[in-house]
Order: sequence, then C-alpha cells, then structure tokens
Amino acid sequence: SWQLVASAFPIAFLSNPFTYIFLRICLFLEATGLASGAWVLAAIHKKIAGFQRDEVYIGTAEERAAKKMGDNDDNLHLGTGHMVKLPGFDEHAPQSLKELFKSDASVREYLESISNHGEEQA
Repeated sequence: SWQLVASAFPIAFLSNPFTYIFLRICLFLEATGLASGAWVLAAIHKKIAGFQRDEVYIGTAEERAAKKMGDNDDNLHLGTGHMVKLPGFDEHAPQSLKELFKSDASVREYLESISNHGEEQA
C-alpha cells in the first residue's frame, strides 16, 4: 500500500525525512552490489554444481609447497602471444568455412597453423 501512496504522491512521500533517509540507505546498499541478482544466481549454481573452495581441489599453499607442487611456467603456454590450438576445428567447422578452406590456400594455411589436428597434445 505504501507503494501506491508513493506513486500517487511522490513529492509528499519523498519530503518525509524518514523516507529520504531510508531511500539513501537503500541506494547505498544497491551501490555496493550486495543486492545484485548475480549473487543469488551464483549461490544457486554453486549449490547445483557442488562447487567447493580451491583448497579442496589443489590444497593450500602450505600443502602444495610441502609436496613440491610448484607451478612450472614452461607448461603454461597461454597469455599474450600464445595462440590456443583448436583441436579438430577443420572437421567441425561450418560448411561455408569448409568450402573456403578448400578453395583458398591462405585460409587453409591459417587454419592449419591454429589447429593441432594430427599433433600430439602435451
């Protein structure tokens, strides 16, 4: 019912000091993002998928150090300047791209350069 009063008499409703303070608190809460629907969706997805904290999967930093499980940067071929290979992309490409692949040598050469079809995966 207060929403009907507020919509019918917005100036009178907002001129009330308690309403103004309550509105400012609500706007601050909204600005923090705590009331965002994404948090609710993430919590539901976490519950359905059974996600757990990273420590469950990879251990704590202390456990990893004790087992000498440090990161080997040589195995990380990602980031700037490192293309991610597309396995078997040429077989699963759209028909129009397959036809272009057959007719244009430069397209074929480029797609073969980014595809690891026929290569051993590390």
